[in-house]
Amino acid sequence: MDNFSFDLKLSADKTIKLETGRLAPQANGAVMATYGKTVVLATVVLGAIDKTKDYFPLSVEFTDKLYAGGFIKGGKWIKREGGPSDTAILFGRIIDRAIRPLFPAGFKQEVQVMTTVLSNDKDNDVVIPAFTAVSAALMLSNIPFNGPVSAIRLAEKDGVLSLFPTNSEQEKSKFDLLVCQDSEGINMIEAEAKIVDNYTLLKAIELGIKTGKEINAQLIDFAKKHGKTKVEFENLSPNSDLISQIEKLIKPNLAAFMENGTDGDHMAAEDKIKEIVLDNYQTQLEAGEIEAGVLIEAVDILVRLSLREKTLQGLRYDHRKIDELRPLNVEVDVLPCTHGSALFERGLTQALTITTLGSLAEQQTLQNSNGETSKRYIHYYSAAPFSTGQTGRTGRPGRREVGHGALAEKALLPVIPSIEEFPYTIALTSEVLSQNGSSSMASTCGSTMSLMAAGVPIKELVAGISVGMVSDDKKYVLLTDIAGIEDHCGDMDFKITGTKAGITAIQLDIKRLGLSFDMIRDTFIASTSARLQILDKMISVLAAPRKELSVYAPKIKLITLPEDKIGEVIGSGGKTIKALMEKFAVQIDIDDDGRASICSQDITKIDACVFQIESMIRDINIGEEFDGVVTRVEAFGAFVEFLPGREALLHVSEMTGGFLSDPSTIIKLGDKIHVRVSGFNDNHQIKLAAPEFKAAHPGSPDAMPGRPRPDFDRNRQAFRNFGPPSRPRR
Repeated sequence: MDNFSFDLKLSADKTIKLETGRLAPQANGAVMATYGKTVVLATVVLGAIDKTKDYFPLSVEFTDKLYAGGFIKGGKWIKREGGPSDTAILFGRIIDRAIRPLFPAGFKQEVQVMTTVLSNDKDNDVVIPAFTAVSAALMLSNIPFNGPVSAIRLAEKDGVLSLFPTNSEQEKSKFDLLVCQDSEGINMIEAEAKIVDNYTLLKAIELGIKTGKEINAQLIDFAKKHGKTKVEFENLSPNSDLISQIEKLIKPNLAAFMENGTDGDHMAAEDKIKEIVLDNYQTQLEAGEIEAGVLIEAVDILVRLSLREKTLQGLRYDHRKIDELRPLNVEVDVLPCTHGSALFERGLTQALTITTLGSLAEQQTLQNSNGETSKRYIHYYSAAPFSTGQTGRTGRPGRREVGHGALAEKALLPVIPSIEEFPYTIALTSEVLSQNGSSSMASTCGSTMSLMAAGVPIKELVAGISVGMVSDDKKYVLLTDIAGIEDHCGDMDFKITGTKAGITAIQLDIKRLGLSFDMIRDTFIASTSARLQILDKMISVLAAPRKELSVYAPKIKLITLPEDKIGEVIGSGGKTIKALMEKFAVQIDIDDDGRASICSQDITKIDACVFQIESMIRDINIGEEFDGVVTRVEAFGAFVEFLPGREALLHVSEMTGGFLSDPSTIIKLGDKIHVRVSGFNDNHQIKLAAPEFKAAHPGSPDAMPGRPRPDFDRNRQAFRNFGPPSRPRR
């Protein structure tokens, strides 16, 4: 097996080393990409023909093993890593969405793409080498593929755009933009942004287009030198003769289908047409002369062609204008006992989002080859089969659900208050109850309303909309707020979320070769106009976050402990903090930075606990006066709790104006006494004085003028240690 390597130039100062022929020799294509000290292996394998499917059976797996970063799986018992994390699923979806449109029509053989992170230097992005290795492996393999396609990550700091930022550089950027470029243009976008204007992101996309072309040229050259001959494949799409026959059969039904289209009825109407076709070909089906999947695909093709022809004439399936939103409905406080709830409806798409607030201890802990991180803001997307009027599998969320939840999460992240502003873990769950076009954008809008209804002080309202497109060789038509059938039959699903001031997230999927810059720019304009309309509707229902939290939500206060006081509050073996939680019936969580959150349903208990902790850690100055309580009486003095959790010694010499042999004769446990801080001993422990108490107790009669006071010398060590004097040695 020959070994070839190639240094692919990403930018002026960054390269990826691509190597093939060394690892995974039985795969149809295998490329190892080295980027800094990050190493990713990509393999592509061609499987069998599956004539039962009416779609291209492509699977993409992204595997991020912990060993790549030098970590072992957390937990006590099971150390073997299980299924992919949500992050790995999202990375796999990025690759899938970019390469899927580039396989030829009618190609129905199984293709499995796998990427494995072998080494992670934790500074260089793992997605870029993984994506580049996949593109190169498909180009080099014998699998039919209309590549190449490249991935370009961009960032911006202080007005300067940068290509392929490191992880640390990305954290300081105004946005994280990933664009993928095929032979025609941009075919995938994934972005999160801190409320960035259209112009800035369009400028970055333009740079991405230029960079992608340069990378693709290098991949083409590499494949020409070392690539295999592509296999011949059987085109399993319905042939033109069959499509013509079926078109004649269903022509009246198809015309009625297009003429009478209403939001959401297309699936049932299309199923009726398919039944007509299957009944007509029943004899051939029973004889095995034709596959049912081929007949169904032929109907899909005819529906698609009819809808596209009509749309290019400016006529939408549901009779809306091309820039018209479906009817909007927004409600808050839908559920009585949740911390916050909102219902957002756009046409037949319906999302009910629930906000749940918890203590910082309930943050989500994540582990991958970059290390361990935590999340205090989490968004879950859930869509049961009934949301499309169907039966189906339930249980663990699929890749689509994970992706939609992640998009809504990114959309709202820039407006989520900081821990200091709002010390809560925030969990959002969007229950999508009806789907017919862009339910992830309905989830975004509903989540904004739910957060405000819960009293979460978000910084701005966020809304989102999807824009579709139908195009031919001469023109393209953009469709605002695409319905399900327009998504299925159209060229793209271009989702953009943002506030009135700018963009917070982007996700683009297409079913054709890449988009031109003009198409992208025009989509930005259409999306902005629609987003502002939606925001106006949302504002009319609830314009700002409520000032008070739900009565069902826990109450939390946050205080910051000085580094040298953390141990004092926790106590030996957690004794002090456990005692505080038991005394006040609260939950206390302290992180490594000294942030302490105190949580309870009762704000008065929180306030009392906060006062005690602050009393425990506050600096005490000489001359300060307090009303204290006697907690212990010894021969050398009395201990006084002058602040909650803070005790100091009132020495016997400070109790009277003369000699006192037994302090218990004048002071008792539980007595209230006014004290003043008189100084600190050699061990920095507080010394107390009680001038008023001392004046009221002049001393015992046996006190003689000039008589020495042996008690102080005898008890000096005890005074220092807050304990009884040591016994003399025998």
